[in-house]
Amino acid sequence: MAKRVTIVLFLFLILPLPMGWASDLDDHDELSSGQGTLDLLLMRQDSVIGNLAQVSQVGDYNVAEITQSGLYNQAVLMQEGDSNTALVQQAGDSNYAAISQSGAYNQATAVQNGVDNVALINQVGYGNSANIIQSGNGLFGYVAQFGDDHAVQLVQYD
Repeated sequence: MAKRVTIVLFLFLILPLPMGWASDLDDHDELSSGQGTLDLLLMRQDSVIGNLAQVSQVGDYNVAEITQSGLYNQAVLMQEGDSNTALVQQAGDSNYAAISQSGAYNQATAVQNGVDNVALINQVGYGNSANIIQSGNGLFGYVAQFGDDHAVQLVQYD
């Protein structure tokens, strides 16, 4: 029976001071850096080995959440600006998700179920919404939003 490890991390940046955190616990890699007021990072990794989660936040009131189960999943979240929200959920193996947000009030979600999926979201502007939902193997999704108040949902199945 495989050992099941759960890591839950809550990181609140109360003062607008530079702060970094890095750790390696039970074959899980986490790296976070942030500068802002009331930024929130939630990370949960359920797996035996090899998941990577990276978060960088600059600005105020940003929210980043990463949930990973499986092996060798990677998630990278970069937020610059205020009141942005990014969510990554990965179940399966060898999935990769990256979300980059610059501006304010942007929302992005990447949900991956399967093996070897890639989800990329880039948002520059204000009030944008992007969702990539992947269920299957070997899927590739990319969303780029430049400007304000754009919305897109990309759903992929194999």
